[in-house]
Amino acid sequence: MNDHPERIVLITGGSSGLGFEMARQMVAQHSTVIICGRSQEKLDKAYKRVSQLVPIRCDISLPEEREALFNKISEQFQGLNMLMNNAGLAKRYLLAKTKDLELKLVSEWQTNYLAPVLLTKQFLPLLIKNKGTVVNVTSGLAYVPLSIQPNYCATKAALHSMTQSMRMQLSELGITVVEIMYPAVDTAFHNGHTPKHAIQPDKAAAVALRGLNRGKDEIRVKRAGILFMLHRLMPRKALNLINNVIPDNVEELIT
Repeated sequence: MNDHPERIVLITGGSSGLGFEMARQMVAQHSTVIICGRSQEKLDKAYKRVSQLVPIRCDISLPEEREALFNKISEQFQGLNMLMNNAGLAKRYLLAKTKDLELKLVSEWQTNYLAPVLLTKQFLPLLIKNKGTVVNVTSGLAYVPLSIQPNYCATKAALHSMTQSMRMQLSELGITVVEIMYPAVDTAFHNGHTPKHAIQPDKAAAVALRGLNRGKDEIRVKRAGILFMLHRLMPRKALNLINNVIPDNVEELIT
């Protein structure tokens, strides 16, 4: 196992699910790990499980809270050299039947796309100074959308595209930009509707962290890599395959 005692990382959405598992494994590799999230209760639980974590409550969708987060970290962790934009949310809905569609669209774009981009901008002074790394967490669904989660897939596709532009622009400032694309993972993120083929979060995080430690700039975890290849070779078939998992009682799954 590679140790990275020099790594000081902020993981958004690090209090639960994949974010927490990544934080736990990074701590095991002797990194300094700061986690943030909206829920103080979840942050407290994460800290109880891994006392080396540094929890900070923050709603990254709010500009004033992003600024406060940056100010606190820049005072206490001048050596911050990695920002992992991991926080995300997904809603299931049918476009023709969702009355609060605009609210759902806006909330997903704020958390899944705008916050990672704007938080990266906020932390550029530290990342430039420390020749740091930005890690954007996306999904294999950026390539092939799952129609019951249309906007989640759209936000991840947008972040995938933005990540490539970030990589080109920020490389001139000495910053490395990495993208981690996950498949379905068995966490509470799915709100009790976890796909049968979902992998365990410890395995997903381990694969991603191994790629990160090896210096890869695009890390496609397990089935996300298969989905990428299917999309390249058989785009229409890939779209049909991924959407065959949607059950007949789709309206009962709307969140």
